[in-house]
Amino acid sequence: MSLENILETLAKNHNLRSLTPLKHDGNFVFKNNIKLLNLAGNDYLNLSSSKTLKDEFLSTLKDENLFFSSSSSRSLSGNFEIYEEFESFLKTKFKEKEILHFNSGYHLNISCIAALASIPNTLFLADKLIHASMIDGLGISGAKFFRFRHNDMEHLENLIKKHYENYEQIIILSEALFSMDGDFCDFKALVAFKEKYPKIKLYIDEAHSVGCFGDDGLGLVKALNLETKVDFLVFTFGKAIASMGACMICEKPFKNFFINKARAFIYSTALPPINVAWTKFIFEKMSKFKEKRENLQSLAEFFKNKFIQKNHQILGDSYIISLLLGENKKAIEVAKKLETNGIFAPAIKEPTVAKNTARIRFSLHAGLSKTDLEKAIELL
Repeated sequence: MSLENILETLAKNHNLRSLTPLKHDGNFVFKNNIKLLNLAGNDYLNLSSSKTLKDEFLSTLKDENLFFSSSSSRSLSGNFEIYEEFESFLKTKFKEKEILHFNSGYHLNISCIAALASIPNTLFLADKLIHASMIDGLGISGAKFFRFRHNDMEHLENLIKKHYENYEQIIILSEALFSMDGDFCDFKALVAFKEKYPKIKLYIDEAHSVGCFGDDGLGLVKALNLETKVDFLVFTFGKAIASMGACMICEKPFKNFFINKARAFIYSTALPPINVAWTKFIFEKMSKFKEKRENLQSLAEFFKNKFIQKNHQILGDSYIISLLLGENKKAIEVAKKLETNGIFAPAIKEPTVAKNTARIRFSLHAGLSKTDLEKAIELL
């Protein structure tokens, strides 16, 4: 099939992506000069547009020599002091673990999973709805893996039993809060499997939950006191942390292993020191955002209940709430209706979600009001 035919097929199936420049202004975006309430971002604590935080951060830099480029990988000349300072700070929150900073969650997952796959006799068991970066890590590495039905712990245990004797370690891949269906993984069952089957290790991605749970805002795993049970814990910084980058939280031997075997870490120019300083600044303030976390959960409950009252088919146990519409065409039509009425919530289609599960994904944040959400509900 030619390139032209591929693009024509995508367009015919209402699945051709395009990019539209957006101007951001607080809770709103301007698309083609039209002001729209933004319900599509992942800035869950509403920190990224805070002028107060920006000004405070900049005021701390007067005597700092923080570059706008690291100009090198960390293994060469790019390992600025701020990297070590950030990792050391976060380590104080996870005393038995080490921290390793990566350029993004995608860089981290694809290269750490590929590195782990290089360990002989390793099997991965992956939830069907894990992020594309984890799937790509399995694929490019030629890893041995099986996928279990989403959050189906019976299916997972059957796979464990079937393959347990054939491998030296089995790594279960899951997310704390799933990015599209907005539900939580079954931590209780996963930890029980780890205790029952000693070869098992847990790899949990907290991309959509770090910042939003626990008194200290350090995610679901820590809020549930399970940090010693999870072998590989992933934080990403481009969502609630309002920054960029990611980190792996693991035991020291694995940190050393990833420094030597995670190709995206070895062969990428490190993020600018000033960006790492901003990430550290936000994490240092995370415990002060408790009210934002509480408001976020309150808004999520309110929004969900409004959908339920109207008998809509929805997914989501927290602040990621999806209105299921099935066909791509229908999802696009609803997204256009919302946009016409001042709300930016694009359609989510395959391959981001499974075929015939197209949806509008509402991504809430702490800066919204119930009035904002009621307007969206009225349009549906």
